[in-house]
Amino acid sequence: MGIFEDNIAALEKKYGYLAEKINNVDIDSAGKRIGVEQAANGMKILRVMKVGRSWRLNSSWNPEIAAEVYAERYTLRSYGIYFVFGFSDGRYVRELLKKCDDTNLIVVCEPDMETFAIACRHFDISDLIEDKRLLLYFTELEIDADVMLQKLLDYTRIKLIDFYILPGYDVLYHKVCESFMDSVIERMRNEIVNKATHLFFDRCVPRHTLFHMRRLIYQRNLEQLKRALSVYDLTEIPAIIVSAGPSLDKNVHLLKKAQGKAFIIAVDASIRTVIRAGALPDMLCSIDPNSPERFFEGLDLKDVFWSCTRLSNPDITENYAERIFYHGYFSKEWNKILEEELGYPFPKLASGGSVSFEAFMLALYLGFRKIVLIGQDLAFTGGVSHTKGIEGALGDNDEYIRGRHIVEVEGIDGTMLETDFQMWYYKQWFERAIRINQDAVRVIDATEGGAKIEGAEIWRFADVIDKECKQELNIYEIEKSIPQAFSPEKQQELLKKLRAMRQVVTDFEKLLEKTIAEQEKRLALVSDRKTNPREVLHMLKEMSAENEKIKKEPILELVSMYAQKEEYEMGDSIYTEEDLNAGELVEKSLALLSGYRRGAALLKEDIDEYIMKD
Repeated sequence: MGIFEDNIAALEKKYGYLAEKINNVDIDSAGKRIGVEQAANGMKILRVMKVGRSWRLNSSWNPEIAAEVYAERYTLRSYGIYFVFGFSDGRYVRELLKKCDDTNLIVVCEPDMETFAIACRHFDISDLIEDKRLLLYFTELEIDADVMLQKLLDYTRIKLIDFYILPGYDVLYHKVCESFMDSVIERMRNEIVNKATHLFFDRCVPRHTLFHMRRLIYQRNLEQLKRALSVYDLTEIPAIIVSAGPSLDKNVHLLKKAQGKAFIIAVDASIRTVIRAGALPDMLCSIDPNSPERFFEGLDLKDVFWSCTRLSNPDITENYAERIFYHGYFSKEWNKILEEELGYPFPKLASGGSVSFEAFMLALYLGFRKIVLIGQDLAFTGGVSHTKGIEGALGDNDEYIRGRHIVEVEGIDGTMLETDFQMWYYKQWFERAIRINQDAVRVIDATEGGAKIEGAEIWRFADVIDKECKQELNIYEIEKSIPQAFSPEKQQELLKKLRAMRQVVTDFEKLLEKTIAEQEKRLALVSDRKTNPREVLHMLKEMSAENEKIKKEPILELVSMYAQKEEYEMGDSIYTEEDLNAGELVEKSLALLSGYRRGAALLKEDIDEYIMKD
């Protein structure tokens, strides 16, 4: 085989979809813009034509030495994740990999697939493609980097992240480079927010997860609705997302006119205002773990379809939600079981932290390409925090606002409005989602107040109804026709599989006890100055292997929800405190394992409460 064939074979093993894309690149067309020339030492280098000029992607003198010099600038740390913008001919990346150990990961973002296709034909990069420490990401194939970043970045490694940009790429692909770096920074920021959220909710998140893992067996899922709607032309059918901002009181009375001509999604805090206005939403989106009963009490919601995730408040869904469309991630093992039984992927949406953003992504997932926002103030319009429909639910209005971290944003009329940091953050999420999906969705902000959302058209809601709600489609009747996802027989099988989790936890507890006992013995030995340094190193390697075994246990995903404090403390120290001695390393390992032991006991208690009871 030749160079190209070797590279394609390597791609097929690791990135099957990419191999097909590279094979299909029109080389003659790409060759008009991208070429290969010889450096002074006879080696090949890539060049790219842009704005009437030829840009070399490596040194025109000695590309290998240039790559070595580039890599020498950087000090790579164990467990570090390095985001490299640009691939070029692979030489720079190869030199960086020489400085990596098995704990490192290099994520290469290549903004030009044609450049990579040309490189595949002239440079043997099969070793790089096959390297387990390297991940290739192409912005042309996956515009939204967040899906990839969610899998790679967690709080424990935030301090170990760095960016590198290959020579020329910052000039040739400046906007793409900036966007990719923003995506990584956004993910890091999300993880910091997630830490605060996880610690705040503590035990309620795993409890909610267990409750919904069982309940979804007897309900529907969003993919069923998506398939039911796929036979209809949704081009002219808007999805209207009704949020609970203060401006909702201005125009909610018009909402009833849109019924049967739009897909109306109400978020939990807006439902009282919507019902009072005489409208019935096609879906009620509720994902808040602490959603107060005040939002729902006294309302007849039996005929309302709900959208819920593992976070949704169990008390609310148990008391008010009879018909639910589930979506989201519960655990790797449980989602796998569901998908095997369903025969299709269990639906998951990109999360933006707020229920309104969840509703936005829900509408996009279902196939709507015209999304209208009302009540989406994202600011304290007129000095008011929320719609009148939830008066009293969040306490005194003025006290609530005074208790927030206030920042200013531009309003839709150009004036400056007060908002809080949380809503400002949600605004960033909306704007990013609009940018990413700008070719696929049209967003209309008909809130008639509040913060200006970049990328959204500003309309009056009355005009939206007159001009955009013209085509009739009774989505509510379509929802009613969708059966439960599983037959009664399958429901019993799934419940049995779910209940088997208790024994898995018991077995995991035994493994933890054995590992903790071994490491407690080891702690005494490594702390003894008489112990040979080689023996200490050997014991630390044994400890690392034991911890890796624990880490690979599937049930740890649920157990660790009860040990968030210990995991975050580990992330704040173990990777970043370079002067830890052997005894301190073992102590920190034992602290984490003890957290898991406590978590396993709590998980068993909650399994008995939410899964085992009839």
